[in-house]
Amino acid sequence: MLQLLKAFALLYVRPLEAIRLILDYGSVWSAGALAAAVMVGARAPFAVLLLLALAYVPAAAVIAAKLEARVSAGIALERDFTPALVCHLMAWSAAMILLIALDAVLPPPADLPVAIAAAVYFLVLSVLSLRAVSGASAVRASLAAACAVAVAAAAAWAYTLLGSLAYFLASPWVLYYLYLRFGSEVQTLGGGLSSRQRMRQLLETATVNPRDADAHYQLGLIYQQRRDVVRARACFEKAVAIDPTGPDAQYQLGCLLRAAGEPARALELLEEAAAIDDKFSSSEVWREIGAASLDLQQNEHARDVLRVYVQRRPFDAEGLYWYGIALARLGDRAQAREQFKAAVEAVRTSPSHRRRQIARWGRLAAKELRRLAASAV
Repeated sequence: MLQLLKAFALLYVRPLEAIRLILDYGSVWSAGALAAAVMVGARAPFAVLLLLALAYVPAAAVIAAKLEARVSAGIALERDFTPALVCHLMAWSAAMILLIALDAVLPPPADLPVAIAAAVYFLVLSVLSLRAVSGASAVRASLAAACAVAVAAAAAWAYTLLGSLAYFLASPWVLYYLYLRFGSEVQTLGGGLSSRQRMRQLLETATVNPRDADAHYQLGLIYQQRRDVVRARACFEKAVAIDPTGPDAQYQLGCLLRAAGEPARALELLEEAAAIDDKFSSSEVWREIGAASLDLQQNEHARDVLRVYVQRRPFDAEGLYWYGIALARLGDRAQAREQFKAAVEAVRTSPSHRRRQIARWGRLAAKELRRLAASAV
């Protein structure tokens, strides 16, 4: 409980850290009790909480998961609904307390701006929560939150149209029938948060063993999925220090460092991973080596490495794009153009669930094609 209160306070100053604590120590009952107490203090209708729990959160969780990994709605709900619900109940409580506090000190004409500020604050926390829960990018999490707002608005409108029928649906007999019919399915939704917490606790317990590199590696993957870069990096570094002969942690740490703007150290780790297993991660280690080499302006090395990669993976749009960049930098415009065209075609012909994940590389390749065409005029 103390950790949850600490997380609630941190929502106002360090929201990312607060969300991590909520995912580690939160529960539906504690977050729900806090939200209910805040709603009583604000004299607000509890229907708002029902709308949040039954419309906004499930819609946001499903949409974010589908945009990021295109999983089914059932899997998304079972995996992400409870963690997302706990985070959003805490976020809603923080926004409501902010609204109450500002209303108490500001004159009445400021009510509307204060309410808008509280709503924006909640949406910001919602996007951060969706990123931590589903691993979605900032753009996809923002899109999911916007779509969930529309779903919640439609649900509120439908509720007003139902009128007295809504009271019938809330009848104990109807609720009991729905529980008998769908109770087992509903109970599975509650396992998402507890299973994540148990997994993290087991892995943290396992990391007590100073020789268990895999425990640190697996824990790093959990933090990486939550976009907790600092803790993920620490776990991967420990795994590499314990077992420098395993390519897994070296590869993940190299990718993380390259994304963080440390290409020199990243290249060193990635080349060590490739030396251990040159086909690691379906040979994607070579693609990452090539990209890190480009970051360091080692264009010839990048070209040679990426040539190997695209020979192994001729339909990988990202690899084709980076190979095209290396060729363009070395003045081989004709071959660069061919690689960019191949990247665009790889995106266009990929399955729909895959196309969404790699669309970025098609757009970047098309942009490079336009740039080459313009410079040739």
